[in-house]
Amino acid sequence: MPRSATAPSSEMGILRRVIDPDQPFLSEDAARGILRLSFGAADRKRMNQLAAKNRAGTLKPTEEKELDNYIRVGQTLGILQSKARRSLRASREAKPLHS
Repeated sequence: MPRSATAPSSEMGILRRVIDPDQPFLSEDAARGILRLSFGAADRKRMNQLAAKNRAGTLKPTEEKELDNYIRVGQTLGILQSKARRSLRASREAKPLHS
């Protein structure tokens, strides 16, 4: 089915269309590697600080941009990890069961 011309044109909407969820494309090793990716402790601490300042309404413009960057990276990572999980699931389902 063709993608709708009215599909979201945000960065994440475009990325979701590029990484077609219906077609597994990752090897098992690549998928497992992507699933191991995560923010380090220093980045998690910084994200929590920025989020707290955002909730308090004290975020500076440069901090708002930094928080937006963390959000975009997190969304991108989430999309890639979703694709990795789907690829692993498809790989397991494609393997014949041993008797």
